[in-house]
Amino acid sequence: MRTSTFTGRAAASAAVVLAVVFGSAGAAHAADRSSPVASSHHAASAHGRLAAPGATLTDASITFFTLDDNKDSDTLLSIQVLDRNNKVAASATGFFGQFGDGTTRPITLKVRAGFTWDALQAGHLRLNIQPHGDDTWKFGYELDLGFSDGDFAPTIANRLSLSEDNKTRLDPLQF
Repeated sequence: MRTSTFTGRAAASAAVVLAVVFGSAGAAHAADRSSPVASSHHAASAHGRLAAPGATLTDASITFFTLDDNKDSDTLLSIQVLDRNNKVAASATGFFGQFGDGTTRPITLKVRAGFTWDALQAGHLRLNIQPHGDDTWKFGYELDLGFSDGDFAPTIANRLSLSEDNKTRLDPLQF
């Protein structure tokens, strides 16, 4: 009897550890990657809450973390959030000044109406630079997408680089 009680407690403890390490959504996703629910609008977001059916994109922002090689002030930066059909859901384009080594730069994106949580599943973030001459920019970012039901979806990437020889990145959105 003591063995079965110990085994049950061990299994419960393991489930708690997995939920903490992966988050409740990650543990559920890790347990059953083939579940059709994981790809629907009812899928849990990064913080474990369910997105409401039909929730629309209401705001978007990106924060860049420049590492040890800056973005020059005369390098044009284009930021686009794309849905699964490559339609632009949110964007910003500009020079935005120099992004100095070790700095953080938040940018608010203009959101186009009518893009739902569902449409952004399997979407991408496209970053493009048009440098004036040579420019290598080493950075990371956090993209934050907000939805009409109060939910949000962050996409995070680190240790990236764009340059005059490698001008465009296309990264999957993380839900």
